[in-house]
Amino acid sequence: MQASRFLIAVVGFLSLSLVVGACDGSLATITTEAGASSVVFGRGSVPDPVPSSFPIPDEAVVGATLVDTNRGLTEMILTFPAEVDAVVAYYEENLPVRGYEIAASAGTETEWQIEGEGEGVHLLVTFRAGGNGVASATVELSTI
Repeated sequence: MQASRFLIAVVGFLSLSLVVGACDGSLATITTEAGASSVVFGRGSVPDPVPSSFPIPDEAVVGATLVDTNRGLTEMILTFPAEVDAVVAYYEENLPVRGYEIAASAGTETEWQIEGEGEGVHLLVTFRAGGNGVASATVELSTI
């Protein structure tokens, strides 16, 4: 019984160490035993798979990122010093001029989603109000 508690504690510690390591600006890579899937966590910079045409305002801050090469999925969290409606307006204006077709755009004052595709990716961007003039976006890009 004590051995299993010890094992659970060690696994928990290693998991926490991985998360902390991924949040300190470094990259962490997780590879399955068979080597079939690779997931890379990062922070602070736009991941390589994001097309250079994808619009990101200069004042946006890139938070956590994830690249899953096996599934062709890239995610990143962006934070903006603006309200949700202003950020949505920026993306509704800039996505089409950068080669992205918006298939759907709907939501409320505090949460909005834009879905579309272009530049070889399907995109889903979820915007959320953060309070005090701050908004965030979860950007999901998957290879078509």
